[in-house]
Amino acid sequence: MFLYVLQTYYVPIITLIIFTVMVITDKLFSRRIKKLFLWEIGLMFLMIIINGADFCFREMSSNSNGWILRTMTTLLNFGLSPCPPMVLVLIYETKESKKFSRWFYAPLLFNMAVSLLSIRYGLIFHVSNENVYTRGPLFFVPFAVCGFYFLSLIFCAAKQRDKPNRKAETAFLTVFLGLIGLAIVLEIIFHIQLLVWSLSEASFMLYFLLLMTQKILYDPLTGTYNRIAYEKQLEKINGRSVCTIAMIDLNNLKNFNDRFGHSSGDEAICGVTASILKAKGKHMHLYRYGGDEFVLLSCRLCGKEMERVLELAQDRCEAVEGICLSFSYGVAEYRPGDDLNSIILNADADMYRNKRKFRDI
Repeated sequence: MFLYVLQTYYVPIITLIIFTVMVITDKLFSRRIKKLFLWEIGLMFLMIIINGADFCFREMSSNSNGWILRTMTTLLNFGLSPCPPMVLVLIYETKESKKFSRWFYAPLLFNMAVSLLSIRYGLIFHVSNENVYTRGPLFFVPFAVCGFYFLSLIFCAAKQRDKPNRKAETAFLTVFLGLIGLAIVLEIIFHIQLLVWSLSEASFMLYFLLLMTQKILYDPLTGTYNRIAYEKQLEKINGRSVCTIAMIDLNNLKNFNDRFGHSSGDEAICGVTASILKAKGKHMHLYRYGGDEFVLLSCRLCGKEMERVLELAQDRCEAVEGICLSFSYGVAEYRPGDDLNSIILNADADMYRNKRKFRDI
């Protein structure tokens, strides 16, 4: 029996070990996020071990007190099962957002309490002295609590504002939830071993890679797409679709840095970025090209419409250190057959003409 369990579980365990090395050596995520990922890996490793041990203990006879060991593994299985999705939700708890209230942990504590009481009262499960497992009247509680944290995960992903690939992240987590629900049903009906946790492990790794891709594609200071994403978007546009391009540059950023320090300069960059993000439509994409230079792209708006959006963003700029923020921009329209680089240079030249006008005022 032990050899059968080893053959079944060694691939997920080795995969988790390799994935642990990936997380430890990662340079993109903060120390806090990496700790949460490592906690997630540890929990999945623990759940796989618990499921493997439970499979071994169910074959033990009642004379060997196997029912005691199986009671413990069943308790841990039901009591800890909501922990992995809960840890993933904590990834969305940032310094900018409010911390989750204590009520966020109430479902987990309730599930643990009911699981513990099940040893005596059989609320969720019962293992008899003959090592026979039966479900209790509250068998659904651990699954409901897991569902709560999965839905919280989807909600936190969906409410992120102006984050690149937010829709893809939300869609992935929604599909993930559906597959986990299907796996739970299949495990209960057909008694398939390790289906839920194998699927959870694979989905968790894909989720990590998705977040890593987002780290590569967006600018950490402003939350906009970065230059890598901009160049990839140009490859999609070139020769295939019409596009309006706006080159944007902050005014007097050097004065901000010289007078108030680079932290105020960063605040000015974020302030202008926020005003553009609020004014732009969903079909428009803002990229940080470098420093205080940005590019706004739209495949739907003409040049005049793009200018109206930027004028609105200009009016919404707030003051930093008592100085009103502003930016200069140049707009150009691209159509298939045009030289895309020339169009970008035209927008850039227009932006610098406007910048010189601003200095002359």
